[in-house]
Amino acid sequence: MKRLTKKLIALLYTLLVFTLPSLSQSDYDKEGNSMIEQNTTISPFTLDDQFGKTHTIDKMPRLLICSFGKETGQLISSYFNTKLEEYLALHDIKLMADVSGIPSLLRKTIILPKMKKYNFEILLSTESKFSKNFPRQEDKLTVLKIQDHTVIDILFVADEKELKETIEG
Repeated sequence: MKRLTKKLIALLYTLLVFTLPSLSQSDYDKEGNSMIEQNTTISPFTLDDQFGKTHTIDKMPRLLICSFGKETGQLISSYFNTKLEEYLALHDIKLMADVSGIPSLLRKTIILPKMKKYNFEILLSTESKFSKNFPRQEDKLTVLKIQDHTVIDILFVADEKELKETIEG
C-alpha cells in the first residue's frame, strides 16, 4: 500500500511539473496578451478564494502580491501564516495564486485542501488568459504597487526579508 501511495504521489508530481505553464516573457507576447506594466490601469476583476468564495475586486488594494509557482506559494504560506488574521487588511494587500496550469483533479485533491489550512485568504486564478497578463520572474513573487487602479511600481521578491521590507518598509 505504501509503495502504491509513493508511486501515485510521484506520478501526480510529474504531471504537475510537466503541465505548469511556461514562465518565459516571450510566450506572453506570442499569445498577444496585454502585459501589466508600470502606469497600467487595472480593471476590476473577480476571482474565487481557496474556500470557493467569490471576490470582486473593484477597489484595488495598495499591494497585489502574485504567486506563479510552488516556490513562491511556499514563500506566501510561510510568511503570511505567521501573521495575524488582520495583517492583509491592515496593509491593504490582496494575494493571488496562479493555479491555471495545474490540472483540475490535482487542484481539487491536493492543492486546495492544502490551501484551506492557511489562516489567510488567497485569490485563485484558474484562467491562463488572465494570469498571463501579470509580469513574473522565475521563483519570485510579483508585487504590484497600486494607487487609484494604476500600477505605480512592479517588484519581484525572492525571500521573506524582501517581502517584509516591501510590505512594511
